Amino acid sequence: MGLPPVVQLALVLVAGVGWGLLGAPIWMAPLPGLLVLGAPILASTRPASRRTLAGVAVIGALATSMAGAGAHCPLPTEGTVATLEGRFVVALRSGSAPFERADGCGTVTFVGRGDVDVGRLSVVRGTWRSGSRGPWLQGQTTASLPIPQLLRLRDRPAQLRWTSVAWRDELVERLHRLYGPRATVVTALILARKEGMDPAMREIFAATGIAHLLAISGFHVGVVAGMALSLLRIAGVGGRNAALGAGVVAWLYVALIGLPDSALRAALILTFVAMSRSRGRPPARWGALAAAAVVLLVLDPMKLTAPGFQLSFAGAAGLVAWAGPWTRFLERRLGPRVVRPLVTGLAAGCAATVATLPIVAWHFERVSLVGIPMTLIATPLVTLALPGGLLSLGLDFVSPSAATFFAGGVSVLLDLLVSLAELVARWPAANAWTSRGSVLAALVGIAVAAWIARRPGVGASGRRGLLVLYSATGIVAWPLLLDLERRGSLEVVMIDVGQGDAIAIRTPRGRWVLVDAGPPAGTPAPPGGETRAGDPRSHPVVRDLRRRGVDRLEVLYLTHPDLDHIGGAEAVLASFEVGRVVDPALPAPKMAYAAVLSAAARLGVPWSAARAGQRLEIDEVEFRVLHPREPLIDPSEANASSVVLLVSWRGFQALLTGDAYVDVERHLIDEVGDLDLLKVGHHGSDTSTDSLFLSQARPEIALISVGRRNRYGHPSPGVVGRLERAGAVVHRTDREGAIRVLVRPDGAVNIRTDRADVSPLGRDASRDRR
Repeated sequence: MGLPPVVQLALVLVAGVGWGLLGAPIWMAPLPGLLVLGAPILASTRPASRRTLAGVAVIGALATSMAGAGAHCPLPTEGTVATLEGRFVVALRSGSAPFERADGCGTVTFVGRGDVDVGRLSVVRGTWRSGSRGPWLQGQTTASLPIPQLLRLRDRPAQLRWTSVAWRDELVERLHRLYGPRATVVTALILARKEGMDPAMREIFAATGIAHLLAISGFHVGVVAGMALSLLRIAGVGGRNAALGAGVVAWLYVALIGLPDSALRAALILTFVAMSRSRGRPPARWGALAAAAVVLLVLDPMKLTAPGFQLSFAGAAGLVAWAGPWTRFLERRLGPRVVRPLVTGLAAGCAATVATLPIVAWHFERVSLVGIPMTLIATPLVTLALPGGLLSLGLDFVSPSAATFFAGGVSVLLDLLVSLAELVARWPAANAWTSRGSVLAALVGIAVAAWIARRPGVGASGRRGLLVLYSATGIVAWPLLLDLERRGSLEVVMIDVGQGDAIAIRTPRGRWVLVDAGPPAGTPAPPGGETRAGDPRSHPVVRDLRRRGVDRLEVLYLTHPDLDHIGGAEAVLASFEVGRVVDPALPAPKMAYAAVLSAAARLGVPWSAARAGQRLEIDEVEFRVLHPREPLIDPSEANASSVVLLVSWRGFQALLTGDAYVDVERHLIDEVGDLDLLKVGHHGSDTSTDSLFLSQARPEIALISVGRRNRYGHPSPGVVGRLERAGAVVHRTDREGAIRVLVRPDGAVNIRTDRADVSPLGRDASRDRR
């Protein structure tokens, strides 16, 4: 294979960590190392020594054991009260802050109020809540613990780290005084911290492909090291010593900002390269990058699962592998008249973008189409803003007035950067939604092309052509195959929104109807505060619909004005063309409901009240409202007035019950008859779905939309048992993720979930329907 030993070591370590994260027992730890290195060792003319194989086994075992340590952390249950020890990473400026747990179970978002000592061992007590970005703890700080001298001696490296974190928080406070509303941007740029940044601003940088400039790629460390190297050379310091000096400055800067992953990676690479050159040895092509990966994974193997870690190393690997080929390619195409730095910058942007593209698409299911040109435009602005921000921060210690003067100039650059990003982000073609299936299809195409390209007789140009052809074929063929599969069929999708409801229905001709929009997706608010909604494009319902190619909704049905059903309606209205909004028109004094109605009116979307007997037909699919009836049973009780829809197509019947209670369901028995699909009422609560209703409806498929480990205990074991005894196949979003039911014209039903596929059923053959 011809790889340097440190690269082989990094591959073994990554394999060991992955092995451990998959749950492999500790005694199997050497196997991933042997699998990675076995073939090259056997094929080599110099067999590996026993010490090499023993080292492989030890490293694999070490990685597996360390990675498995995090598997024993229990998942929090919503609604339970917890007391945690740990340290705050930043102050509670915006009502929330990351809190790193002392038990090694990672970092959680703490929402509350109070004075905290950043970096000091503290105790917090609160209630677990769930959100679209994971669990968070709402409560209050209780104490900052004194640290015994013995603990200080044993934990000195950690204490050094937390001292730097506390120092960084003081710098954040100074930046907030200097830059006001732009403080979050300059803090992310200089100190690699993005807490408190408006989610909408994060989405803008991600949509335009320049999020890596906010410290994801270690760009800031490179600029600082470059500045130090230039100043040392101007001062007459020799090349080797200047490189070492630049490395020292980079490390001081990384320690100053709290040792974030991306900065550590960049500083380690710079250090290894500088050490190699100082000894008169050219650095190995992949040596520095691999050595940095080994150091970081030994310190914390769980970093391998973090998107930031993956993006950081993928971008650097892209530069190592493809910056040179891209530069030569662009020089041939653009000619000698183009300025060399422009070609180099464009080549670096192309190489890093291509390398990180699969990871971005996998984690965020969105790809920026303007990332390379935006990077070329934004990089000079950031390169000027970074030293200016650092200078203003340093001057604030000695001359606050001079610091304010420099901060004003930097603010102009930041305003220009943000305005440009906001302008480009508004373009519909600035980014494209994708799916993990498309990513896998493209990677399979690349793998097939690479395998064919290795065959004798295939030249360099042929290899490049095969890679482009097969990857493009995979990307294009995947959505086409999905569209062919769905064409002429009815599709019902229960979107995984946690503890809430959102059901999308696609007609045989490709038109869409949405029933409910799930809970809001935003940054948790402090007690008594309002939830911040953020960019509507980040809402799980919007993301899911975009992945499925939705650009218009014929109807948005809102079954009732509870937040877990209408929380995402504003985001949906802002993101899609909506033909009509239909809801029960309850006199509900709820801010979220009023906001949805105001948004519909502002956008000119017609609104109407749902009442029993109303029918709507779209492409032969009938939507019939069965409830509520006039007069309303109890206008103050939202669940009792839930809109109940019967969706019918060619003999297939699906009943969507919202949160309707048992008495409502019993009134509908004579109207629904045998059901093919039942959306179980009220998330599987005992208030719905009794035996009498099931004995008459006899659903074949039962779908339950429910949050993982929710505090309500949904779904009720009694409800699940009644459904199973009635002969229904039960599917739950908390266990299976999003659930997709495809009904073909011949009556066959396919059920697919995020985590498994279910064998197709013949609607009439699956059970006797007498």
